[in-house]
Formats: sequence, C-alpha cells, structure tokens
Amino acid sequence: MANELVIPITGIGLTDVQKSILEQVFAGKKLKDIQVTGYAGGTVQRVFCPKLWELLSDATKQKIRINTVELVLEKLLQEPKYNRSEIVTDIELPLISLPIASKRLRHNLPAPSCTTFVGREEEITRLLELLSPRHSAHLVSVDGIGGVGKTTLVLEAAYRCLHASYNNETLLGVPTFDTIIFTSAKQSYLTSFGLLPSLAPRRTLRDIFHQIARILNELDITGVSFEEQLDLIKDAFSCQRTLLIVDNLETVENQQDVLAFLYELPPTVKAVITTREQILFVPVRLTSMPESDGLCLIKHEAQEKGVSLSNKDSQTLYKFTGGIPVAISYAIGQLANGYPIQEVLGGVSQSTGDVARFCFETSVNPLAGQSAHKLLMALALFPMPPLQDALVQVAVPEMNLNTTSADLARLRGLSLVRQENNRYSMLPLTREYALAELKNYPDFEGEARERWISWYLNFSQRYIGQDAKGWQGQFDGLEEEWQNLQAAIEWCMVEGRYTEMLKFWQNLEAYTHIMGRRESRLRYWDDRLSWTAWLIQAAEQRGDWSVTAKVMVDRAWTLTSMGRQKQLEEADELFTKAWELRHHQETLFMLTLARNIAVLRIQQQRLDEAQTWLTQARQLLQETQLEQQQRSRQLVQIQYYQGEIFFKHEKYEQAKIIFQETLELAQAMNWIRAIFCTQNWLADVAIKQQRLDEAERLLTEGLRVAEANEDKSRIAFCQRSFSFLAKAKGNLADAQNWANKALENFEKLGMLPEVEETLNILQNLDIKI
Repeated sequence: MANELVIPITGIGLTDVQKSILEQVFAGKKLKDIQVTGYAGGTVQRVFCPKLWELLSDATKQKIRINTVELVLEKLLQEPKYNRSEIVTDIELPLISLPIASKRLRHNLPAPSCTTFVGREEEITRLLELLSPRHSAHLVSVDGIGGVGKTTLVLEAAYRCLHASYNNETLLGVPTFDTIIFTSAKQSYLTSFGLLPSLAPRRTLRDIFHQIARILNELDITGVSFEEQLDLIKDAFSCQRTLLIVDNLETVENQQDVLAFLYELPPTVKAVITTREQILFVPVRLTSMPESDGLCLIKHEAQEKGVSLSNKDSQTLYKFTGGIPVAISYAIGQLANGYPIQEVLGGVSQSTGDVARFCFETSVNPLAGQSAHKLLMALALFPMPPLQDALVQVAVPEMNLNTTSADLARLRGLSLVRQENNRYSMLPLTREYALAELKNYPDFEGEARERWISWYLNFSQRYIGQDAKGWQGQFDGLEEEWQNLQAAIEWCMVEGRYTEMLKFWQNLEAYTHIMGRRESRLRYWDDRLSWTAWLIQAAEQRGDWSVTAKVMVDRAWTLTSMGRQKQLEEADELFTKAWELRHHQETLFMLTLARNIAVLRIQQQRLDEAQTWLTQARQLLQETQLEQQQRSRQLVQIQYYQGEIFFKHEKYEQAKIIFQETLELAQAMNWIRAIFCTQNWLADVAIKQQRLDEAERLLTEGLRVAEANEDKSRIAFCQRSFSFLAKAKGNLADAQNWANKALENFEKLGMLPEVEETLNILQNLDIKI
C-alpha cells in the first residue's frame, strides 16, 4: 500500500532502502535499531528515515513519523472508501493482496469502582454526548467536591466507550476510540476500612507523557527533549481517535502546563479532566445525588455488602451523608464491618474523620487564615442560603467588595459553595465540616455570631409594629430568611440572650400571627409557643413583669386560636396570671386582655361569662383616652364577639343588628379584613333567616377577596358557610363539595377544632366521607 501511494509522487515507488526501513518498522524495531546493509546507522536515521517520513506524509496527506506510519496505513486500509483503483499510476504493477489488519485497541483503564452504576443518568448522557465526534468540544471538565463521584462517572463513560470500540460500532450513540488512556494524580482513596494512599500518582506533565508513551508502545520518547516529546505525542495522537483522562487535576503540580498541553492536542483527541475546581472548559458539574438516586445507591450498596437497612435508616443515612456517594459507600462499609449505625453516622460528619478528610482537606487546608476561609465558616451559620450582604457582613465586614467577590468566586471554583442569584449555599456534608472548622477558631466564631445576630436584628426590625389583624402587612423578603432567623433566635435562647430574644419576638410577632392564616399555623405557631415559653420564664427570673404579662397574653391568645382542650386550659391559666399583673400595664392592655378572655370563654362554650368579660371591656374602653381610630377599632372587636355570642344563642335578629353596626364601623375606618369577617357572619345569619340570595352575594364577594389576599383561614370559613348555604337550598352534593374544600384547608392550616366541626357537618349531611 505504501508503495502504491508514493508512485504518483516518485514515478517509481519505494526504493529498496525505503522498503527495508518500513519492513523493520513494521517488525517493531525502534529508530536506533534500524540497519540497512551498506550504510552507516547514523546515515539511515538522519537522512533516509526523515526523507521517507516526508514522502509518506505527502502521499497520505497526514504527518508521518516512525511511531505513526503503521497506524496511518492500517487506518487507511480499514476505511471502506479506500479504493486501490483510485491510485493513479503510470506503471502497471501487480496488485498485492493485503489482509485488513484487525483493530488494536489500547487502554489502561483501572477496574471500575462500583459493580453497578447507579443514578446520574442525565450527567452520563451529557458526558457521552460531549465525547461524541459530532460535538466540537475536545476538552471536557467534570467538577465537584471530593467524593461526589467524578472519577466514577468518567470511568463509567470510558468503559461504555471501550465496549462500543471493541465491537467496532457505535452502540446507542456511544462514541468509539482507538486508544483510551487514564492518568490520575489522586493521592488517596477512601475505602470502608479507611484512607489508602495512591502508590503512583501522576502529578507532573512529564508523568503524564510517560504514561501516554507506555500505552502507545510504538512511541519512544526516552532521551529526547521535552519539546520533541510533545511533538511526538501530538503526531501519535493525530492519526488515531484517543480518549485521554486526567483524573484529580487539582493535585497536579503544574496545572497550567497540563491544561496548555490538553488545549493544544489535535482534534482526534477527546480530553476529560476531573477536578474539584471549576474551570472554564465545557463542564459536567456534579453535586450531591438527589434523594431518589441517593436512596437507590444506599439500597444497592447495602445489598452488595449484606447490610439490612430499614426505610427510616436509609432516609437518615441519606440526610447525614448529604447524598455524597463516597460517604454513602463508606458508611455502609462501616455498617458491614459491624459498627452500630449511630456511631457510623457520627463518624461521617466528624471533621477529623476519614470522610471529611477525603472530601475537604485538600480544598480547605490551603484557605486557612484567609478571608475565603472566614466566608466558608460563616456560611455554615446559615441553615438556608443567605443573601451575599448577610454573609459578607457576618464573615468579613472590613473587606472591600472586590476582595470578597474574588473570595466567593474561589470558593465556588473549589465546589465548596454554590451561588443562586444573590444567595450562597453549601451541601449538608460541607456545612458539617465548616461548622467543625468554625469551632477550631473560637475567637472568630464569637465575633461572627455577634455580627450574625446583629444583622438579623436589623433585618427583622423593619417588620415591627404591623397590624396582625389585617391584610395589609408588608413582609417582603421575610419568608426567604425565615429559617435563618429561626436559627439566630434558637441560638439566643440557648445562650440566654434575653435582650436580643425579646427584640426578635417584638419584630416578628405580627408576621407569625398573619402567616398562621396563610400557611400551616402549626409550622409558625410552634415557633411562637417555643419563643414565648422561653421569654416568660426569662422575664419572670428578671422581675420584668411588664414583659411577662405581655408575653403571657400573646401565648394565651395563640393557644386560644389553636383551640384544643389542653391548649384552652393553659390559656386560661395564663390569662389569669396576666390579669393579676394588669397593674403593671396601661388601661389599653387591660381592655385587650378582657376581650381576649371573652374569646377564650366563647371557645370554651361559656357564653354568659364571655358576655361579662365583653361588658367589662366596654367599660374599660369608656375609661380609656384613645384617638377616634383606635377607639373604633376596639369597639369593632368587642361588638364582633358580642354578635358571635348572639348567633350561638340562636338570637339571629340581634346578631344581625350588632353585626350590621360592626360592619358600618369597619367600613368607616376601611378595615378590610374586619369588613369581610363580619360579612361572613351576616351571611350565616342570612342563611338561618332564609335570605339565601343575600347570603350567596356576601359569601361570593368574601371568598374572592380572601383568595386575593391568600388568607386560607378566611377561605376555609367561606367555604364552610357555602356548605351551609347549599344545604339550605337542598343541594346536598354541593354542600358536601364545599365542606370537603373547607376541610382540606382547615387540615392544611392545622386548625384542628375546625377540622372536627367540619367532619361533623359532613356526617350530618348523611353522606359518606
């Protein structure tokens, strides 16, 4: 074939010397060993060989050297389009029948790290797509924190390519290669029995060169300069499709040189690097496994290692490992070795343990003493992603914006933090490690926590003094910070920070009341109950009776609204104690307390006592000097509950009159929520008095406004009243439908007494629930 290819150029084909050189090359001889009778070795190597490579390069249109000539010719023979008759020659020569060479596939892939590849379907699909010759990217990075599964993913892709290459065909879109080369700078491996050192890490560019030369056994780079080695490797790669994997780039000593080498490789090479640092090539970015994949991996690893795990244990293990594959595998290996699960879980999150050292030491240790390290530790204080301003003010308030932006970019580059819009987050396992780091720097921790509390006190200050009984509260941005606020408040309670705790309660009191009508009140009011219990005890210990009485009333009102028997009993005790402390307060406090006790008595079905307390509230209102707006507001609330008492006594006409007066007062002061709460009662009265069209009009408007204000509590009450209306019209199916809607909302809100009342309504409809 070589002879026929050069005939159009030389007119005579190969000389005897050239044929002899090629025969020796094909026999496996190296350049220094080639001999031609009658010529000195130096002449053959310096004169005849270079001219032969130049001639064959012209003939094949590919750059030929001693280490590539056989590969190029074999590749041409394998191409279906190669047609010997197309080679133009002026000399008739006998056609030599050459056998098609079998494909020689070279690789040095290590054994797979897992018997079955679990999850990561989206990532493996993307990686295989990037390795396809159809995709222009020739340098691909797979990045993520240590232990997230970068090497496992790349090896899975490489073995799929290897399988497709052995079959000499593309299987379901899997790319094929002539050579697959794996080099790793990894310093250690995490196994179930601890960290094992890597015995031969490839940590320099020369190490990588020698690994490549070893796999391409025709390539001899010994004794030549670095530049010649580089040229020889590029030439060898140029005539074969190669997958080159550089594992653990972050521990390579000369990263920029390695990247430059990979960047300059010919297009026949696909290079994949794994790294903990994000770099600006085409990336496949790995984070923790989603819960479904993580649980599948836990189940698979447990079966492989003969470990029995309950669903609860599996969920706990996923939570503690944060979905990091190496931590999952390590933990189950420890369980298989006989360690109890609690000990294993503790070891996974321990900062000095094998998992933490493997995943984080390499990345975090170089940051010690730098502002980036402070940012990482401070971020661990926030259970949910904080705003950048919050993080910077807590960690390094003295730093300028450019410096902190560069530090945050560095942490992102190391895959230690993630950025979403203007917020920063970290994986659960990273957070555990960072919290442990924080404890190693107690001076910084103390300063950071003070700034943390101060930032959230200032943040929550803007929400103080809003109307807890209205719809007009402005709480933009508070929901996103709620869990971070909870963490700050809980720390204040643990540390006995009374002054800060009291400020937090005052700032957030209205918000927790309002959210109890929009979302599950148990979610928000459980926090209220925890805070108020702590504040009452702390205030009593300090003899701060004014605060004690106020917090008692707030807690008792919350318990009254929750409505269970034990909660009502505790509310009764608290109201009694608060009444005994009323002389520490102003008259307005006593008025509010009397009205709240009346509401409790209504909940307890002690209606006559409720009326007595409302009468006392009226008297206190007359004795109190208030602005007209405040006076009207107090009167609306007193009359509202008097109307409820009349309704429950079945005195519907009297209820109608007082509710109408209440409505006019609320309308005069444009108290929107009070207007529609009152109209709901007027609709209920109208249903009792068979004024059904009027009831429907009031309820339709009330439901529309409640939905517009996202007040699920009012929505549920409207829906329950619609059920009464449908029943009054004789439409039991509609009555059931409305009652079921109300029941669903009451259940979501955690309004348990209302849930029981609505269930009774459904039972009284004689319809199966």
